[in-house]
Amino acid sequence: MLNKKNISLLGLIFGIIVFLFFYISDPPQGLDKISWLTAGVAILMTIWWVTEAIPIYATGFIPLLLFPLLDLFDLKVVAASYSHPLVLLFLGGFIIASAMEDSGLHKRIALKILSFSGTSPSKIIIGFMISTAVLSMWVSNTASTIMMLPIATSVIAFFSSQNNVENNNFAIPLLLSIAYAASIGGTATLIGTPTNIMLASILSDTYNYKISFIDWFMIGLPVAAILIPIVWLFLTKIIFKVSSKKSDALENTLVKMKKEIGKASITEKVVAIVFLLTATLWIFRKALNEKFSLNLNDTSIGILGALLLFIIPYGSNKRACNWETANKIPWGVLFLVGGGIALSKAIKASGLAEWIGSFSNYLYGLDIYLLILIAVSLIILLTELNSNTATVATFSPILIIFAIGLEVNPLIFVIPTTIAASCAFMLPIATPPNAVVFGSGKLEINSMIRAGLPLNIISVFVVTAISLIILNQVFDFSLMTLPDWAKKN
Repeated sequence: MLNKKNISLLGLIFGIIVFLFFYISDPPQGLDKISWLTAGVAILMTIWWVTEAIPIYATGFIPLLLFPLLDLFDLKVVAASYSHPLVLLFLGGFIIASAMEDSGLHKRIALKILSFSGTSPSKIIIGFMISTAVLSMWVSNTASTIMMLPIATSVIAFFSSQNNVENNNFAIPLLLSIAYAASIGGTATLIGTPTNIMLASILSDTYNYKISFIDWFMIGLPVAAILIPIVWLFLTKIIFKVSSKKSDALENTLVKMKKEIGKASITEKVVAIVFLLTATLWIFRKALNEKFSLNLNDTSIGILGALLLFIIPYGSNKRACNWETANKIPWGVLFLVGGGIALSKAIKASGLAEWIGSFSNYLYGLDIYLLILIAVSLIILLTELNSNTATVATFSPILIIFAIGLEVNPLIFVIPTTIAASCAFMLPIATPPNAVVFGSGKLEINSMIRAGLPLNIISVFVVTAISLIILNQVFDFSLMTLPDWAKKN
């Protein structure tokens, strides 16, 4: 019987065998040895990512080893990907998130939002979804889920003691709503999830096309704002039939929880001020640069926010963040993003991407929107079995070249597919938030599949339609015209 351990072992062996095949065999017509070996490394990394042969973060180190060893690319060139400005942007965001969690600010934010949601089970779920989504816009979706889970379990425990509410019809959709909202909320901002950073880095580093924080926000926020109520309605009205009856007893419980958390500490206030300042600078960066002749960028703002937490003193030489707090950040994600950037650059520089893109000639005549729907569907399917960041890292360069071959704007493929990579709702392994709530022990996989499969299908159409509409309205270009930045590469 195949279990996770056996799959990992098979993936480890199979990945090595496939790579050795590429190493000893001759490349097909149209490819040189460098391109062929680059393809071998890409497939090796994909197999290991999919099967989790080794930790997915460790797979991100492969370019550092194999590209210089095989004399494909210089070590300095490869290593530069791991200190890419967008990797450092993520670092700054992680430090701010760690300070929020350590200070307890995240709980205060969550309870504040819940206080406006009402006390019926269905309204509590939308309250949790909004809380989680808002947090996930600025904090990693994994951290957001972990933050909200203890609050959710305490509320579930309350309902377990109530005879007038069937706990399963509340607990399961509540836990699922947190996981789904964390993933959806992360799509709204550039720093909300590694997939967004990954795509931005690919476009910036390979094509010199920059998506700013506010550019992504204008696309991602409408998608998230539309998906959240759809998912809530589906979970509470269609799948699980959650009660809409108000609970006075629960209202008293929330009041008790707010009393227990007490007044905001000085640490919370400092973190909140820095967080708001950082978010404001991200949103208004372009305007500030033009008004005051500054040279702010998203990375420098993120690092500024992190540094301010170390710098601002209060009390007896206290700081809002120390290195012990900062050291809690998920360093592995940074290496994963760096490895994905290195792989993407290699695929482009070796000529492999251009060769793959040449096959787009066979698709001329097919409806472009059908092709986009197919691409979005495949990305969601792949993400159910693979890291969403790894999926974007592997396939975004290919989709860009594919779009160039079709002579359409690559953004109409990579924006919807990148957002869709965060909309895999069916399996625990699909996204970290899914894994976190599944690990609570209160969910069965059939419940997740029951809710996640139809939501995957809904997401295909919602994400595609909304992102294309926003792209067409917000950005001053024709989606069906190949832009200059793509022609130059």
